[in-house]
Amino acid sequence: MTMQRLLDSIEVSTSFFVSFGAPGLLLVAFLEFFLLPVPPDLVLVPLSVSNPEFALLYAVVATVGSVSAGLVGYTIGKKGGRRALKSRFASKRVHQAERYFDRSGFVTIAVGAFAPIPEGYELLSIGSGVFDLDLRSYLLASVLGRGGRYVLEALLAVALGEAARSFTEVEIYSIIGVVTVVVLVAYFTRSRWLSDFSVNSLR
Repeated sequence: MTMQRLLDSIEVSTSFFVSFGAPGLLLVAFLEFFLLPVPPDLVLVPLSVSNPEFALLYAVVATVGSVSAGLVGYTIGKKGGRRALKSRFASKRVHQAERYFDRSGFVTIAVGAFAPIPEGYELLSIGSGVFDLDLRSYLLASVLGRGGRYVLEALLAVALGEAARSFTEVEIYSIIGVVTVVVLVAYFTRSRWLSDFSVNSLR
C-alpha cells in the first residue's frame, strides 16, 4: 500500500468513527492501542468542533477508551513478563523503558501517555506490568497523561473552531510535542531547584 493510499484509508476510517459520535471515539481510542492506524485525536477534534458544549465529555470518553486499553496491556505485562515485551518490541526499546521505570515509573507513564510517541503508551503499559508498577499508580499516571492530552486537544478545538478541522495528525502531535517539552523542562527544573534547596538547607 502506498503512503497516499494509507493516508486516504485513515481519512475514510476517521470519518467513519466520527459519524458514530462518542461511541465511535470510545471505540477508536480503545483499538488504537492495538495498532489501529487511526489516532483518536483526529476523531476527538472534529467532534469537539461540531459540539463544543460536549468537548470535555469527548475528552473523558477518549481517556476512558485509551486507559481501558492500557489496562489490558498492563495485565498482559503482569501475566506474560518480559517475554510479552520482547515479543512485541525491540530489545533496545525495552531496556530503555526499564531504565526510565527505575528512575520513576509514575512520571514515565504520565509523560508517555501524554507525549505523541509511536507505540509509546503500549510499550509503557505492558512495561508497567512487567516492571511491577502498582496498579493504582499506573491508572493515576495514565489518566493524568491521557486525560491531559485529550482535554488540551478538546480545548484547542473549541478555541480555534472550524480552523481546527483542518489539523493534520502531524500538526496535532507537534502541538502536543511542544507542550510535552515544556512540561518536562518545568519538571526537571523544579526537581533540580528542590534538590539544590535541600542541599543548601542542610548546610
